[in-house]
Amino acid sequence: MKRIATFTIAVVAAVALMAQNERRITVTENVPYRTDVGPSTVLDLAQPQTGPQKDRPAILIIHGGGWSAGSKNDAVYRSMMVDYAMKGYVVANMNYRLTQEAPLPACIEDVRCAIRWMKAHAAELGIDPNRIGTYGHSAGGHLSLMAGVAAESTAFKDNADPWREQSCSVACAAGGAPPTEIGNPNIPWAQHPEWWPIGYIGHNQTPFLVLQGGEDPIVRPNLTEDWVVKMQRAGTAVDYVKVHGQHGVAFDQQMEFARPAMDAFFARHLHHDDPSVSFEQIKVPEYGGSGPYTAIAVRERTLTDFVVYRPVNLGMAVARERSALPVLVFANGGCMDTSIGYEKMLIEVASHGYVVIAIGEMQMIAQHEKERHTPSLMVKKAMDWACQQAADAQSPYYQKIDTGKIAAAGHSCGGAQVLANAGDPRLKTYLILNAGMGKMEMADASAKSLKSLHGPILYLVGGTTDVAWKNAQMDYDAIKRVPVVLADNTTSGHGGTYDQPLGGANARMVTSWLDWQLKGKSEHEAVFLGGDLTMYPQWTIKNKNWKKR
Repeated sequence: MKRIATFTIAVVAAVALMAQNERRITVTENVPYRTDVGPSTVLDLAQPQTGPQKDRPAILIIHGGGWSAGSKNDAVYRSMMVDYAMKGYVVANMNYRLTQEAPLPACIEDVRCAIRWMKAHAAELGIDPNRIGTYGHSAGGHLSLMAGVAAESTAFKDNADPWREQSCSVACAAGGAPPTEIGNPNIPWAQHPEWWPIGYIGHNQTPFLVLQGGEDPIVRPNLTEDWVVKMQRAGTAVDYVKVHGQHGVAFDQQMEFARPAMDAFFARHLHHDDPSVSFEQIKVPEYGGSGPYTAIAVRERTLTDFVVYRPVNLGMAVARERSALPVLVFANGGCMDTSIGYEKMLIEVASHGYVVIAIGEMQMIAQHEKERHTPSLMVKKAMDWACQQAADAQSPYYQKIDTGKIAAAGHSCGGAQVLANAGDPRLKTYLILNAGMGKMEMADASAKSLKSLHGPILYLVGGTTDVAWKNAQMDYDAIKRVPVVLADNTTSGHGGTYDQPLGGANARMVTSWLDWQLKGKSEHEAVFLGGDLTMYPQWTIKNKNWKKR
């Protein structure tokens, strides 16, 4: 391997990493990965000089520029190369033949060749050839996804590739604003579906991460989403992060979402232990909610069978709230193991300064996986985790969640799961959504569970067409010791408004209750005790057992 230019970067480790005195990387520039097609097929190589020196994960960075411009020398790509090398990855940052030098599919072939070059030199580079991932933005995003979907496709027969005996498959592929197809059928490139990810719909073992700006004027989000959904329904693992932004998302826009998503994606699929990454997956439903703190949904490495909805910047939220954030534990309808049907409401609640812990693993698309019943003890498990994280100085939640302010909410069967845990002293308030025990027994709960209540409780129902309406009325009548409110959204039915934008009126009611009960915002009292339904014209509310003020 010819080294044309070499320099070393040394960085003193952060205080939290003082066990490592120094992190050093070596950057080698303009290394040819093929010499048969001209001078543009070169890459820069960043290699960690501390830590393990063999069997390391690797990332190939592919620049954008509409296939006719751009360079690995762009500051964004060079900075990314150095940053990931500092994290312990071997990173290659490549150029490829632009279309004025060689028409498509030459650039696709060059990316395949670069991957093969990395595998052919795996021992020399100290990398595991089975742990190579790709990232690209725009045209580079297209090329990155093509590395994942068409690794062994016979549509590309680059017989001049000097490393063609090597496989060009990758362990994972990430793309920011990636063109998945040419939307205009009159453009000649559109006549070649084998050049585009849309031509490879089907079950694929390569996991993908796609990052897209919702207002992108160049790569239309509807085309990106069409590919994502088709791949997901075909059984391919595709993480999709859509945020407000234009074409620069995952390049120089909205990096507070893009980089954590990329860090978690590569750490997970390249099996890299990155102590700076606490979660495995990230999702941004509803653009992060309408509250003052843009929120995200994450699958935490220490709690993989739940989804945590929380402000993206916990520190900022705590500073603005001037206190640690209250916690809401959420149990799903049907006692199922997915909160995807409620994520619009849960992200909205989180955006108002809450950490929401919902039962069930993260799903990127509804009904993508078979749903299973969950035991009621999952509510306790969520509270246990919150308490552990709040006390762990190594956790991102350390001193940022208030375990003295925990609520539990559940929809339908999930409401029974909440009542099954009613006696847990950590619970300060309860929200029973379109549920009630009446004379039933379900999810380890019955009318006897009401005797364990020790804090205010909100029942939220959807009118007489709600199958839980009668049971909720019976519970309301039976509760004698604790304050109770029954709020009836008379036309919403059993399903409520949870699938409406931002969770609809039910989400607003839930947030108002939490703001009142856990944050002491007395202005919400007028809704529940004073009958001020200006914002809720189709609701009726009754209450009892409240002390007069």
